[in-house]
Amino acid sequence: MNKKAIIFGFLIGLATTFIGISIYTFIIGLSLDLSLQDITNRIVSTSVLGKRASIGVLLNLPVFYFFLNKKKEDYAKGILLAIVLVALIFILNKL
Repeated sequence: MNKKAIIFGFLIGLATTFIGISIYTFIIGLSLDLSLQDITNRIVSTSVLGKRASIGVLLNLPVFYFFLNKKKEDYAKGILLAIVLVALIFILNKL
């Protein structure tokens, strides 16, 4: 088990989740004709962040399968850990 690869996969998982949240919020913001400043405020807003994070995590799926197909299981483990961490954060946030 390569711990560096797991940590790197974890960071990739967190980054792709944030990118997914940003892309989703940007697309919705453009469809609602919001300004760029309003869109960035919604990205960091915590009111509906859990709903957007569940869609943002979907961006991790192709990255996860890419690493599995390239036989980089440790990177895939890190991405899976990031998905679980994001899920736990938002479950605890709901309580």
